[in-house]
Amino acid sequence: MPGMLATYPRTSCVRIFFGPGDGLPPTAWSDQRQRLAQVPADADVIVSHKDPEVDAAAFVAAWQATGRTGRLILVPHHEPEQQAGGDPTPAAFRRSWTRTRSQVGDHPARHDGRLRLAVCWTLQWVRRVDAAGRRVNDWRTWWPEHESDAVDLVLADWYPYDPKARNPFRPAGYEDPAAALAIMVELSAAAGRPWGIAEINHPRITRAGDFPADLDPDGSRCADWYRRMHAWAKANGCQVWSHYHRDEGDLTDRTVEQQALRELIAQEATAPRRLAPALETLRGEIARRWPGADRTVVDATHHVDHRPNTRGSVDAIDVNVTGVDTDVLLTAFQRHPAAALWIHAGTAARADDGWTRRAYAGTDPGAGRLHLGIRPAEAAERDPRPWGLTEESGMDAKQLLALLNDPAVARQLRALPWQYIGGGIPRGMSTLGVLNELVVTVRAIGEVVAKQSADPAAVRALLPAQRADAEVMAAPTNGSGGAVDLDALADAVAARVIAALPPDPAGLSRADLTAALRDALTGLPG
Repeated sequence: MPGMLATYPRTSCVRIFFGPGDGLPPTAWSDQRQRLAQVPADADVIVSHKDPEVDAAAFVAAWQATGRTGRLILVPHHEPEQQAGGDPTPAAFRRSWTRTRSQVGDHPARHDGRLRLAVCWTLQWVRRVDAAGRRVNDWRTWWPEHESDAVDLVLADWYPYDPKARNPFRPAGYEDPAAALAIMVELSAAAGRPWGIAEINHPRITRAGDFPADLDPDGSRCADWYRRMHAWAKANGCQVWSHYHRDEGDLTDRTVEQQALRELIAQEATAPRRLAPALETLRGEIARRWPGADRTVVDATHHVDHRPNTRGSVDAIDVNVTGVDTDVLLTAFQRHPAAALWIHAGTAARADDGWTRRAYAGTDPGAGRLHLGIRPAEAAERDPRPWGLTEESGMDAKQLLALLNDPAVARQLRALPWQYIGGGIPRGMSTLGVLNELVVTVRAIGEVVAKQSADPAAVRALLPAQRADAEVMAAPTNGSGGAVDLDALADAVAARVIAALPPDPAGLSRADLTAALRDALTGLPG
């Protein structure tokens, strides 16, 4: 391992495999003779194993005790579909996942993103097709559907496969990256989980390597293929990428490909860090609310959130809390839809857990520091909404809704429209006063008409009681919500009255009644 790390400095991801009978030994984290103990503390580690009866809880506890800041990606039953060398039956595979979930599924490190549980298959197996081009294997056979909530990542091992070649595992050319990795995007979408590559290798295409042609004797085409594959994977959501540096994947004597891998590692290590825009907003509000030098820190190493993701976004900041009201800050932070996690003084809470405060056993952000992380999604990273720490932040939707649901506020809002005085309303009156005056007038006129009618009860039944008639009230304005249209109101009332009276009631016409109503309404005080 030291030689490998010297060859590939600043490595950010290492895969360690425990074969049949190896178990999952917690001591591998501390025994310096073990490869696992030699992995850089800030690197992600993909640990896969074959044995079903392992103590994942003890293994994870030993990992935490080292104070490592890189993620642990744990793969129960690496490549179970191979059905060789200790691989389980589908039933045993499912039982093992239940065991893993019960041991570490609710582990705090998994909740804050430092521990990931993953499945891992061989893509050659998934992609295999029959003569008609139909896939002959179903990845769902080795998908723990009953424990799917415990699966965080879909990983796979990529090796050459071309069903049209005489030897499908020794194709005549390097496969286009989009075609080679489309299956991973498909699996990711079907499983609803992000994806990554746990192993990848492509031998040089030469006759000496049992390929059908000497296409690439110096390895330059293979090196270029590695670069293009990595670029396509990163652009299409790949979360982790690990080269298989054994057997045919050993690049010790393949210096051209080795240099390409070194360049890719250096490229990742020096990738520009861009703080998520949502956190830039939060950072600005914190600085205005609690001014101070070095108030916030972006480039921290204690948590994976501080690393740029595949979009180049850093999704966390640490806050120096000297002079900061942490209760106020956390209250505002927890209200924001983008917020995901905070860590402070041995305690952590996350949005997906209802912001329940729990003991935190991971690497602390440091004395006097508060870690604030947002959801690792582009929508959250670009969320433009303020955090509510400064006056100009205003009120968010949740706060406004809570205010509107306040009974006292609701009563005031219902009353305000009827208290209006001003344009379109007679002087000395409100909208409610005008409405009441109209109701009283209509009742009075209706009573006059009723007394002249052959059926007074029918007329009185049409008159407004305690509530104004909707149709009558729809007529009075001039169409813009302004002054009352007396002609329209008089005609609407007259039409309703005439319609309810017997035919030709004492010679009363609609026109005469409309005129009488208009004269009466015109005489209202205003």
